[in-house]
Amino acid sequence: MIDSHDSAAASGPAARRPRAALVLLAVLLLTAIGVAWFVYRGLFLPVDCGGDGIEFYVRPGQSVRSVATELQRRGVIRSARLFELYARLTGNTGRVQSGHYEVSTAQSARSVLADFASGAVIDRSMVVTFPEGWRLEQFAARLSARGVAEELAFLQDAVMQPAYQDLYVLSGLEQGADLQGYLFPDTYRFDPGSDPRAVVRRMVNRLAQNLPADWESQLRQQGRTLHEALTLASIVEAEALDDDIADVAGVFWNRLRSGRRLESDATVNYALGTSKRQPTFADTYVEHPYNTYRFVGLPPGPIGSPGREAIAASIDPPEIPHFFFLHKRDGQIVLSRTFSEHLAAKARYLD
Repeated sequence: MIDSHDSAAASGPAARRPRAALVLLAVLLLTAIGVAWFVYRGLFLPVDCGGDGIEFYVRPGQSVRSVATELQRRGVIRSARLFELYARLTGNTGRVQSGHYEVSTAQSARSVLADFASGAVIDRSMVVTFPEGWRLEQFAARLSARGVAEELAFLQDAVMQPAYQDLYVLSGLEQGADLQGYLFPDTYRFDPGSDPRAVVRRMVNRLAQNLPADWESQLRQQGRTLHEALTLASIVEAEALDDDIADVAGVFWNRLRSGRRLESDATVNYALGTSKRQPTFADTYVEHPYNTYRFVGLPPGPIGSPGREAIAASIDPPEIPHFFFLHKRDGQIVLSRTFSEHLAAKARYLD
């Protein structure tokens, strides 16, 4: 027979403690399982295994929190907070790279983050080619036509400004000076809707990469600046044909050193906004600082964007005895030492 006192003790607080502990343990275990499932489902399971891909743009400087919020809003991930926390724990908060991505609800959040961290962007870039001798306005028109940069915005940014102070080849330019002649004509890849300043910087950096290795020492010995060399190179580019760039540079260099006017048809065309093969006498008398028939020396700046050969020939011109040249109708160059020789060549080949 069980004593009533013993029965009460068995069902008292001491007996209830193990049961409470078991209940608490069960709650904690279920909670842990629930959290684990939440984390696993949120990071490793896709929202929709049959989901379609969508284009997602990560803006330059966009925070992981902002990216995660937008991903959740568009149904790509389940939890923005879990995505951000996982990015922080894995050290990827500063590794998310800007650009256009193709993401899908069939991807896990972990997979999406891996794409962002590795920079697996969609290559939406396009090839844009700028021929030698082109002017800023032509660059702007082509960039606009290809959807790379708005025409007016590009022209507004193609001037010297504090944003370009670190570009060494621009160090001699005054604020507000246009960058005619400093954007290198070449083939580039640009993304649609690029920042015009970023486009300008790339083209200026390409110029720096294509200058002769000894350009600074060469110009220093001659007492010339890069701006003067590029100005001469732009005239050479406009006047020469592919196989006579060095000869044309040599002629213009001789005329500069002797104090003669350059008398370049290309500079008259630039002044008048024309493209005549040979300007008229009236054209050559126009009052304009770029009219080298009227004024001695170089014009104020480049008239276009010279290519690598024209730049090299203008920085280190060949030593030749000629002061005049013309192109025959078949394109062949004829060099002359004196004005009388030049007139005779003109009468023979052009008149």
